[in-house]
Amino acid sequence: MRDYYRLLKFVKRNIIPFSLAFISMVLYSLLNGISLGMLSPILRMLFYHNNAPLYSEKSLPIIGPLLNRYILQVPALTGVKNLAILIVFIYLVKALVTYMQKLTGTIAQEKITKDIRDTLFSKIMNLPLSFFHRTNSGALISHFINDITLVKTALTHGIYVAIRETFTALAYLTLAFLASWQLSLFSLLVIPISLGIISALSKKLRKRSRRTQEKMADIGAHLFEILSGIKVVKGFGTERRETEKFKKKTRDYYKASLRFQYLGALASPLTEFLTAGVAAILLMYGGYLIFQAHTLTPDRFFVFLAAALSLMSPLKHLTQINVYIQEGAAASKRIFSILDLPEYRWTGTIKFEGLKRAIELKNVNFKYNTGNGFSLKNINLVIKKGEKVALVGPSGVGKTTLVDLIIGFHRPLSGKILLDDIELEKYDYRSFREKIAIVTQDVFLFSGSVKENILYARPDATEEEVLEAARLALVDDFVRNLPHGYDTEVGERGVTLSGGERQRIALARAILKKPDILILDEATSALDSESEEKIKKALKYLLEDRTAIIIAHRLSTVLESDKIVVMDAGRIIDIGPHSEIYSRCSLYKKLYDTQFLYTS
Repeated sequence: MRDYYRLLKFVKRNIIPFSLAFISMVLYSLLNGISLGMLSPILRMLFYHNNAPLYSEKSLPIIGPLLNRYILQVPALTGVKNLAILIVFIYLVKALVTYMQKLTGTIAQEKITKDIRDTLFSKIMNLPLSFFHRTNSGALISHFINDITLVKTALTHGIYVAIRETFTALAYLTLAFLASWQLSLFSLLVIPISLGIISALSKKLRKRSRRTQEKMADIGAHLFEILSGIKVVKGFGTERRETEKFKKKTRDYYKASLRFQYLGALASPLTEFLTAGVAAILLMYGGYLIFQAHTLTPDRFFVFLAAALSLMSPLKHLTQINVYIQEGAAASKRIFSILDLPEYRWTGTIKFEGLKRAIELKNVNFKYNTGNGFSLKNINLVIKKGEKVALVGPSGVGKTTLVDLIIGFHRPLSGKILLDDIELEKYDYRSFREKIAIVTQDVFLFSGSVKENILYARPDATEEEVLEAARLALVDDFVRNLPHGYDTEVGERGVTLSGGERQRIALARAILKKPDILILDEATSALDSESEEKIKKALKYLLEDRTAIIIAHRLSTVLESDKIVVMDAGRIIDIGPHSEIYSRCSLYKKLYDTQFLYTS
């Protein structure tokens, strides 16, 4: 529940709409009590006609005199007419207040949930890359869809109902005390018993709710994974196997949900039964006060009984909200498990205006949280401005990790990364990112048009700049054949385009950004020879007058580099041009011979 209470900070951010909703709920509850209190003058007129006893001005200092003057101290028909007008007026005001309560409640609820969703997304955007390596995407999506929906429900059926029904219950309770304080005190002796029984259910409800949400997250994660790899599933003919896996997960969710609902469904009938039992006891005690003790009049008894029985509805709703609050508490715990994670933020303020001398790594060591050993060990490397540096080595030796450190995706465990003799994190984050472009083998295109994907690098670029970048990246060669040219939709992740076409759009994106430092992470290793030749032409322009770090399995793409960095087991084992390291580095010679001499 502590995490659920922490959601109140989002209420504070939207205090104005929430306050309006709160005031409307209080007025609604007050009018509920007043409308029920109108039963008293009606009963006095029916029981006593023109001899009805007057209301005590001491007990009811404002309402009492008005009822006496306009209803009880006038002729019966005039009193009935005045009472009818008063009842219509009260219910008109109540209708307006009810409308305002629902409207302001909805506005506050939507603003609060929007704030939570935006805060969660902003937090995820500032988490380190390592978080996404170890976190399932389906589980993250579940936070935005399932968990926030549960929090929203907890607000509407939880907090709002709690406020409204609590004040309604207080209004009815006040009315009951005004009618008979003896009966009211007697009834209060039984309430703690009901609360104790309901409280005992809450712990089990919370545990079962958390379990149900975890099962739903499993379904979302599995669905996301299968849809992302649907081609592999169909290629291996494992549709039936995956269907059975999915059925098992939905079956687990079904069982967990039923176990939660079995317990949750018990709250309402149990409350109704307890309240009915209390009403029966009150009826007997009220009869004693009227017929034997003579301390209670019939009209006051009926008002008390009406108020006591009306308490059933708010009490019933108050017990039901426990289910929603427990679901919201479990969901908020999952949300705050993300919001409480440490962010990867730079505190630097130096504006990065481009590399002037060199990038230098001094005694850099790094390991992932999930790994046992170091991914990079004692890395020392200098990359001068304008140099084309190639990183080569077998898979898994730390090439991509090294690049991720250079561009600030991770912090080194020890050692320093310097740009022009200044530590990387002393530079302003955004100005540094503006000077970097990354082109990877697995190009990611967003749903949208070809033009929109190119513009992603610089949304403020002109039409001429976009077309020039597309021409230099040879995008124009295939776009002219698309049905709507640059406005053609590429589909989810660019599924309607070939690998080479997606790669050229990625290069156009990099050209448009005009980066100072360029990262090519295995940018051509998955392409056929024809596509690779076209990409090389685009790369030739992109690499001009830029500092470039190139990762490639195909050594044909790095032979023209100024220097080659050979890596193995997280270490740099040799640095130099091809002509030198081929003769002295056995690993590089093996890689080179395997690719070139064997194919020859």
